[in-house]
Amino acid sequence: MKLSQSQRSKITQAIAQHERHEHSFFWKPFGNAAYRRATERKNNWSVAFTHDGQTYQYDSDVTCSARNYYYRGTFTVNGEKRNVRAFRRLL
Repeated sequence: MKLSQSQRSKITQAIAQHERHEHSFFWKPFGNAAYRRATERKNNWSVAFTHDGQTYQYDSDVTCSARNYYYRGTFTVNGEKRNVRAFRRLL
């Protein structure tokens, strides 16, 4: 079954977010505490959709401390943890 435009957009956005932040624990955050919290709010989101009877979900978790920038991207298919390839295969 073909992906809808909405599903394709969600997949593309999740992959782009993951590739952007994949090795972010090496980054040094800049700005004050308010800017770091705003960055966290902007980059913490999740997306879920169903395709061919399977439920796909992506959760982005970004945490900024005074010294480090941490990212955790979680891809799941039917509740099972997978890597980004599960989403790339859909495209």
